[in-house]
Amino acid sequence: MGRAPLAEIRLEAGDTLLVGGTSEDLKGLRDSHDIILLESSAEALPQTRKASIAIAVFAGVVLSSALGLIPIVAASIVGAFFMVAFGCLTIHQAARAFDRRIFMLVGASIAAAVALERTGGAALIAQATAAGLHGASLPVILSVLFLVVAIMTNLLSHSATAVLFTPIALQLADAVHAPRMAFVAAVIFASNACFATPIGHQTNLLVMGPGGYRFGDFMRVGGPLIIIMWLTFSVAGPWYYGL
Repeated sequence: MGRAPLAEIRLEAGDTLLVGGTSEDLKGLRDSHDIILLESSAEALPQTRKASIAIAVFAGVVLSSALGLIPIVAASIVGAFFMVAFGCLTIHQAARAFDRRIFMLVGASIAAAVALERTGGAALIAQATAAGLHGASLPVILSVLFLVVAIMTNLLSHSATAVLFTPIALQLADAVHAPRMAFVAAVIFASNACFATPIGHQTNLLVMGPGGYRFGDFMRVGGPLIIIMWLTFSVAGPWYYGL
């Protein structure tokens, strides 16, 4: 950073300057033959004079939803409208806040989950798992059930997986004369192991965009974590329930 007054600094070819000003002033620099305007690096500075309005809108959204006056979705939409209407942010800034990859991923995951349920693919996987475990020991049945549910919960939603596999788990427990609670616990823990894909849980999608994560990042971190949970439950589950 230069310590001398700007008028006394000798500029040379290749020097980069950080300047601030209104949009009109910055556009006027395009006509200059002495500098090149790097428009791609332009960033809008926060408007501190609009901070009180933004705080009021935010408080209104939180309070209206917390008091049950209107649903949180409706309150958020109204709050976003007021933020734009009062000039706290522009339409362009609001549009940039949307990560289009997340919306495409949400749509694709919902379609995949509905397709698996409506076509009977998920039920077929559950039934095939139950049939394939016939004759196996109780710890093996419990371990395989956990693993299958943990895989499916990263393809479907965790709630849909729990609803789908709970009846299967109860039928398995009755068929092998094992405590029902052991198999229900396997479904509960495994259906919540939904962190190997961004579509496994809505929280994963919330952090994917701001964190700059990719699909493979969830698999690299969530995959080993699921394996640790599976091995832990495979040992602790049978011991705890006396299998």
